Amino acid sequence: TAWEQATPEMRRGQDIEHPVTISLEEAFRGTTRLLTYEDGRRIEASIPPGVKTGSKVRLSGQGGGGTGDLYLTITVQSHPTFEREGDDLHVNQSVDFFTALLGGEVNVSTIDKTVKLTIPPETDSGKTFRLKGLGIPKLSSPKKRGDLYVRVQVQVPKNLSAEQKKKFLELKESLQ
Repeated sequence: TAWEQATPEMRRGQDIEHPVTISLEEAFRGTTRLLTYEDGRRIEASIPPGVKTGSKVRLSGQGGGGTGDLYLTITVQSHPTFEREGDDLHVNQSVDFFTALLGGEVNVSTIDKTVKLTIPPETDSGKTFRLKGLGIPKLSSPKKRGDLYVRVQVQVPKNLSAEQKKKFLELKESLQ
């Protein structure tokens, strides 16, 4: 659970907006923030799974004077691995040359677990696979999730020996 010190400006009977920044993982599972008012009053605000940048979380009766509402305006930080589009996530996945050529399985990290993805033979770099239901929970119905799109990035062998290069040249000539 992440905590944040905040001081929403308090006005009698007024609605208050307060910005809150969360991580993509917090947007995935939901989180809480501890908010402290200027008068020392503290509340724990729940932020539901599935929120995105621009979402507003309404806390009824927590605004100015205890009669207005407090609106948390959410910003979700960018993530080093995943790109988010709505409830869908996109990720690049390195696949070795031989698996891309001959087929096989690779482990793909999702936001909450690791799954096996079957790579068909002769898969090109840039091909995208859709893994249904492995994205972000939908704000309106958190039991449903968006999808995860996995873009294959084929890694070619490096530092080949002279003998290995010769075998690849022989293979190349046999395919022409």
